[in-house]
Amino acid sequence: MKKLLSFLFLLTFLASAQENSAPAEEAEKQTTQLRYITELEALTSQQKRQYFIHYKEAERFFNQKRIFECLHELHSLDLIYDGNPASLNLQGACYVEFRNFDKARKIFAKALSSNPGNFNIRFNIAEIDFVTKDYSKSLKQFQDLIQEAEAVNHSSSMLPLIKFKIQLCMLKTGDMEGAEQMMEGSDFLDDTPFFYYGNAALEYHADRGIKAEVWLARAGRIFKNTKITAPWQDTLIEFGYIKSFYGGDLEVETISPTGE
Repeated sequence: MKKLLSFLFLLTFLASAQENSAPAEEAEKQTTQLRYITELEALTSQQKRQYFIHYKEAERFFNQKRIFECLHELHSLDLIYDGNPASLNLQGACYVEFRNFDKARKIFAKALSSNPGNFNIRFNIAEIDFVTKDYSKSLKQFQDLIQEAEAVNHSSSMLPLIKFKIQLCMLKTGDMEGAEQMMEGSDFLDDTPFFYYGNAALEYHADRGIKAEVWLARAGRIFKNTKITAPWQDTLIEFGYIKSFYGGDLEVETISPTGE
């Protein structure tokens, strides 16, 4: 069980936080992380067992969109220990699902203070700015994430989606040239839908909706698993280029504590 807990707290969350930082910033992060890791390790065996059970249940409920049940598990978890940035990140994601962005921001800020520079938390903060249409601010944050990830060869599966969001932000801020340049190096051989959705976005921006839908149809034929295309589809819905089948706004895309 101890090895399993170490995997949960260290591998799935901390590994996603490796950033390109100045030595002083890196030292600060390591000191902060060491504190809450030490506090978690100081729990009794029974507390660790219960903590692990509640955390896994919270993740399961969140992935099933059972948000109230997820929050209930997180409350039970916080009664044991409330300083883990991974659980705070998950809690913030719950309030994003409710579209309570003010509360989500506060929770993410607390999580980030516990784990400075964490990739997942910073993505979620940038995503709030994206869905609240602060595209200039969101653009800067997404660009920082991409640059830092490339500098340290970060392999997050979210990077292509972040590039897509950067492209959309560029379209909204009037940088058409930059938006087109985002497509450079991308083609139909990519293992993500970026090539198709990026081209669709350019067509939508040019008021060529029929051509955009052709690109989306191609993406659907290539990537038959809707779990792959859902975040990209949801982004276009949130952005306003296509309408939700259910009407109204859709939930924002948030990175799970495991970076998936």
